[in-house]
Amino acid sequence: MTTTSSTTTPSLFSVVPAGIFGPLASPNREHYWSLLCRLFEEFFGPDAPVPPSHGFPRREITAAFERYLLTDDPWEDEDGQAPDASLNTRANAIHERFRLAGWLRQERIGAREMVSMPPAVTQLLSTLVEFSEHGPTFLSAKMRSIELQLQQVSEGRADGGTLDEAADQARRLLVSLSSMSLQVRDLMPELSKAETTAQFARQWFERYVSQLFIGDYAELHRADHPLARRSSILAMVQQLEAGPRRQELSAWYAEHAGNGDPARAQARLARSLSRLRELERIDEYLARLDEDIRQANRRALAFLDYRLRAPDRLDVLLRRACRGVLTASEDALRLPVAAGPLMDESRLRAPHRRPQPIPRSANATTPPTPEQLARLALLRRMKRARLVNAEDMARYVGRHLGDGDGIDSRELAIASIEDLRAYQTLLTLALRSHRVGGLRREDPLGRLLRGFRVELLDDGDHDNDYLRGPRFQIRRVASTARNTA
Repeated sequence: MTTTSSTTTPSLFSVVPAGIFGPLASPNREHYWSLLCRLFEEFFGPDAPVPPSHGFPRREITAAFERYLLTDDPWEDEDGQAPDASLNTRANAIHERFRLAGWLRQERIGAREMVSMPPAVTQLLSTLVEFSEHGPTFLSAKMRSIELQLQQVSEGRADGGTLDEAADQARRLLVSLSSMSLQVRDLMPELSKAETTAQFARQWFERYVSQLFIGDYAELHRADHPLARRSSILAMVQQLEAGPRRQELSAWYAEHAGNGDPARAQARLARSLSRLRELERIDEYLARLDEDIRQANRRALAFLDYRLRAPDRLDVLLRRACRGVLTASEDALRLPVAAGPLMDESRLRAPHRRPQPIPRSANATTPPTPEQLARLALLRRMKRARLVNAEDMARYVGRHLGDGDGIDSRELAIASIEDLRAYQTLLTLALRSHRVGGLRREDPLGRLLRGFRVELLDDGDHDNDYLRGPRFQIRRVASTARNTA
């Protein structure tokens, strides 16, 4: 079945008011943001008491603005002077600005004017506050949460809502990893503007290590880290895609998210499973992040080495020398040269003449004999027959796998030295993948796995005409491009 993903851009301003970002784009955006956060914390946020269904009286909101301005009034006009309007007038002006922008909604109930915050605006403000408070990413907790949710869905103890939540967490995790590299690259030019070595070192450890690093980055390469169990997550995704739970999930999506339309339900289910399969690319993001962090470390060490080796207060010394030159007498500024013309021809250096090259005779060479050429060609063919690259492995696996999703090692044929070497490599991959933590990211054999993976089976050894070893199975790995084609 072919699934299609929606490529239309979601409409933002059909959900929130069109002028919602007006106060946050004004010269006083920092002050407006501070007032919105305090308003959210006291009246409309999750930590505030449950607001009345009809809202708060307008006077209560404006009184809160007056209280904020009375305790902390950072507003300044274009001339740097404090506003000369009264406190009540300024509070009402701020309320009107928020109302016109859409942050607040005012309704008349009887003779009273009641103020509330629309639900979509409340959700947007909660997201902005959460984004501004975002700290280091902890991959361990996120991967463990995704795995537990998928286990509940696979065992039938959860429905499609839990599957959607796991898919959204997987998408946010990959977005966080991809943005982490950009933050590391953008931080170095900013840190290089530090005026002193102490300031650079303090900003380096406070901002680079504490704020931008992955919280459990030092544990990513350990065998017991949940990131090493992503193969089990992908296995559960494949089980949900091809197992009996797919029909139950499709029925749930048709009832709760597809308005009874089976096609929409299948598309929604395929989207969630596709987002979860993207966890297979997490190694690419981690490899790029490792490289960016290594470059940032090299630049930081070079900067610190330059600062520590450079003369202390070099700018002060240069400034002092310039002042001394400007105030010195004419005799003190004379050049320390001998008497006579300064630019005389006899004082110039003689032109550099390149010596004549030494004539060289070619070394005598003896052409190889036909026997030597034949032995060299045979040696090259022997080495090439025993070398297995990604193209050879893809050709061998594709010849046996065909259009199927998997094949057992007993069905693999060995008709040449090339086939034997490919079989040996597959057996080695199966044994290394079975170790605790799976196949290492730095394992050179991992580059041969293109579009498939090798799983070791625990039901005894297999004996063919050449080798005896444990049984293994080759499974095709579905790519995102195939599911969205």
